[in-house]
Amino acid sequence: MESYWRGVCASPSGIHSESKNSIQSIEEARKQIGSLIGAREGEGEIVFTGNGTEAVNLAILGFARANLRFGQHLVSSAVEHPSVLNAIQVLEEERFSSSLVSVDDIGRFDFDSVSRQVGERTLLICLQLVNSDVGTIQSVKEIGRLAREKAIGFFVDATAAAGRVPIDVSELNADLVALSPSSFGGPVGIGVLYKRSRVSLKPLYYGGGQEGGLRPGEENVPGIVGAGIAAEISQGQLGQNCAKLARLQSKLWELIRARIEGVHLNGPIPGSGRLCHQLSVTIDGVEAEGLVLFVDMRGLAIATSGGCLSENHDRHYVLAELGLNQESAKRTISMGVGLSTTEDEIAEAVEIIAAGTKRLRSMSPSWSH
Repeated sequence: MESYWRGVCASPSGIHSESKNSIQSIEEARKQIGSLIGAREGEGEIVFTGNGTEAVNLAILGFARANLRFGQHLVSSAVEHPSVLNAIQVLEEERFSSSLVSVDDIGRFDFDSVSRQVGERTLLICLQLVNSDVGTIQSVKEIGRLAREKAIGFFVDATAAAGRVPIDVSELNADLVALSPSSFGGPVGIGVLYKRSRVSLKPLYYGGGQEGGLRPGEENVPGIVGAGIAAEISQGQLGQNCAKLARLQSKLWELIRARIEGVHLNGPIPGSGRLCHQLSVTIDGVEAEGLVLFVDMRGLAIATSGGCLSENHDRHYVLAELGLNQESAKRTISMGVGLSTTEDEIAEAVEIIAAGTKRLRSMSPSWSH
């Protein structure tokens, strides 16, 4: 990316040699990202957007508006990312209806619960591959097969999954897949939408003809290049990275359970059904915001539930779907490990969290243990 910041980064819309270099770099990035998700050449297109949320919106709004003559009903789950739920809400203000599928106590929906909501007027099924709040890896292949058999569009939100779980768009039977390169080591400011060939979309806004007319405006060449390189690195190291992160995740869960009483895991237990790098836990007698501030002053970064959401959004809706009440949700934190994390750092982190828990419980009238 630095070569484009420090050197010449010509507009890909030009016809001179420097523009051709930019075009070649963008096309190489498309191949690198396509390889990460098993997209065969000629079967689909890679469209670059400004971020993962824009890719999600382009998929849902673009597909619904381009194909409304075939149906006006959407099916999704109640634990989707706000970019999905809010896009569906916008369509409901137009001429569409929707059904939201509930999940079990670890955040998982199943084939039967989705298929029961599919009707004659169903146009699009929108489902996540991974829930970033509680780490649940969803099984969507059969649902994709159902959508293909019934000629229904199938969108998979893989913004939290790419680079962390294997993805093959053909095996998923997906028509549309959204990615966020920042989740697999790429830069912020870039999103990706995979679109199967012959799938029709309407753009969200209008201008030049960039990205096949679906995302007008000058391309962010350095960001696109960074996304492509990150995809290539991630694909080559996916297996070993996940294995290492899973060991660290298990160590974190083992130590925090042993060191702090009254800790409850949200989502699946560490293993094949859960994202390999994160934990969501509820700690009895402790306000999450207070704990986050306590550990932050000691050099440790953790997050409250739904910490990536803005304050005007109900950040606890995913936990509520799992059966947690509002008080429990306010006592929930999210923690993650990285490839550079060591077991010693995990042990130190747990001690800091334990100290914060002890301090906050000593000031809580609701904690009597």
